Amino acid sequence: MTIIEFSLFFVLYTNISNYQIDEVLDGLLSRGGSHRDVLEKKFDEATLNHVALMESEAITDVVITDEQGNILSSSSSIDSFHRELIQEYRTSPKYKGIIVEEQWKTSPYVATLSPIMINGELQGNVYMFSPSSIIRDLTTHLSRQFIFVMVLILVVTMIVVFTLSKLVTKPLIRMKEETEKLSNGETNVELSEHYNDELGVLARSINRLAEDLERMKQERNDFLSSIAHELRTPLTYLKGYADIASREQTSEENRRKYLEIIKEETESLTTMIQQLFQLAKMDENTFAIQPESCKVKPLILDAKQKLYPLIKTHVAEVRIDCPEELEVYADPIRFKQVIMNLLDNALRYSGRHPSVWIQVQKLHMKVLITIRDEGPGVPEESIPYLFDRLFRLDKSRSRNSGGTGLGLAIVKEIVEIHGGKVEAKNQNGLCIQVSWPKEGSL
Repeated sequence: MTIIEFSLFFVLYTNISNYQIDEVLDGLLSRGGSHRDVLEKKFDEATLNHVALMESEAITDVVITDEQGNILSSSSSIDSFHRELIQEYRTSPKYKGIIVEEQWKTSPYVATLSPIMINGELQGNVYMFSPSSIIRDLTTHLSRQFIFVMVLILVVTMIVVFTLSKLVTKPLIRMKEETEKLSNGETNVELSEHYNDELGVLARSINRLAEDLERMKQERNDFLSSIAHELRTPLTYLKGYADIASREQTSEENRRKYLEIIKEETESLTTMIQQLFQLAKMDENTFAIQPESCKVKPLILDAKQKLYPLIKTHVAEVRIDCPEELEVYADPIRFKQVIMNLLDNALRYSGRHPSVWIQVQKLHMKVLITIRDEGPGVPEESIPYLFDRLFRLDKSRSRNSGGTGLGLAIVKEIVEIHGGKVEAKNQNGLCIQVSWPKEGSL
């Protein structure tokens, strides 16, 4: 800003000073032209004396010569500068008035020449002289004014710049400090959002970031705590039953019973670890799917067949209502995984002899898959958390009455990766609806 201001002041000063100098020179030339006009009308001794008398009281001087350069009249005494200039300039081009000396910085005078033409013939010249000190005083005065104004504006500019810089950098420094706290793991960040500009937007973004980091930190801690709890329980069973089975006094029948329990817990642990691995891949965006056009009903029937042992154990009824030719755009393996997880959830938690209804409907751009059971449903306040990882309605659920708490979370991730949506609601039991893209709409 200082460089710009200095440049502008220099240009402005140069233009104004040149204008003032040109005005002085043009005024001197115009004054000489006026005397020349008077003398062209009456070129006699009385007029010569009258012109000289007019300039005698002015700061400027006039010298009138004949065509040979002889001095006819002057308003003041003639010095060597006057004589040298008169001898050097006796005529002007095309007999027009000209400026014959304009070096006001080094010469004592600036001068003009106005030829006296009578009947087309040169009769003499009018020389006008003005002390160069007039122009020097003018430029000096102008320079002082410009310096004063320039210093004043420079000071004001510095004050404004430093004030604005302080106002701007203060919240930025504050934001820098808070972001450093975020990088060190501290999430108790609170920045003022009252700015109605980009700083306000940035402050709000940092506050939202701090809130998200705090939420993610809490979710991570809860998740790790839940995982530790979920792993501790089956490991305790494994260790306990292994100790009992290894005792010599344990009967062969009890040993087989305990080994079967150990096998079940091992399978449960394997399932949980596989599900955790799948969720980790989803979080890292490395969970690959290979979608293709596939018919819905065969995939659902295949998923039902894989769960036949569970259906038989619960003496359950599974009804399927699906058009034969209806297709979706999905990875067949992941689609069956979704159906199996939802069906498994419905069979386990809808009471004795459960009845589950799978209905598939064709919508405009989607396929709506509804899995409804006739169980007790879930509390309304728990529905928003139903698809959260490790969420369970019964926090103390035993190994015989519950799964890993990851199945519905995996369902949600797979459906959303395919561009679909899953939601739950109570409707004479728990009803889960999956909105899946049709062919070519993914």
